[in-house]
Amino acid sequence: MNLKTLAAATLILGVAVLPLTAHAQQGGGGQGRGAGGFGQRGGGMMQMQNSKANLVARADVRKDLKTTADQNTKLDALQKEFRDKLQAEFQNMGGGQRGQGGGGGERPDMTEIQKKMTEMNKTYEDGVLKVLDEAQNKRLGQIALQMQGNSALMDKKVQEELKFNVDQKRKIDDLQASMQAANQAIFQRVQNGEIDRSEIQPLMAENNKILDAELAKVLTADQTKAFDEMKGEKFTRDPKVDEEMRNQRGGRGGGGGGN
Repeated sequence: MNLKTLAAATLILGVAVLPLTAHAQQGGGGQGRGAGGFGQRGGGMMQMQNSKANLVARADVRKDLKTTADQNTKLDALQKEFRDKLQAEFQNMGGGQRGQGGGGGERPDMTEIQKKMTEMNKTYEDGVLKVLDEAQNKRLGQIALQMQGNSALMDKKVQEELKFNVDQKRKIDDLQASMQAANQAIFQRVQNGEIDRSEIQPLMAENNKILDAELAKVLTADQTKAFDEMKGEKFTRDPKVDEEMRNQRGGRGGGGGGN
């Protein structure tokens, strides 16, 4: 898999499809960048993975929300529909590259890919939120903030609620730009043969760790307190669910179809 296909696969399959397929393979019933590139707008890949819609695929989240059997059935159907659309989109993109001959096709338009991803994710999330009641939606929002961590501070709505000033917004934008450059550099190193694909995830995780620490420094003491209150009661994630997600990623990665 060349850099072009790898970047797109990381964004599409690694972020949105794998959390859903991990749940689907369990048999269902009880179970997880905004547009603009690897580190821009909307909180990046980690934020999308921990979006409200994707989190509902997790067994521990559904347990916390106390979803009913009827709700689970509807959520499973929405997840399958979304997963199938994403896989079809990826296949179309991959087919176009193969048709141009080997690995020499034009580089995919990542902005267009992210635009489609954002639109599809919004449609999916809107459907999920309609299945849940008002109390469940509120709680899901709190869980999403906890799972996103400080990357949630890149969300414009969160910034508005915390009353960010112009300087704080500028600092966030600068951090996002730095994150984007750092992650793009990782993919460039893969293309140059300096590192293997298996090293992408650990390096990006380290970038996320650095970003998380820097984002926390942007907040005032009052904003830090308000941000903690927005997260609500602590959500206890089940390590077994995390392990299932990691195993699913590893299975895909071994076959060259994931990150």
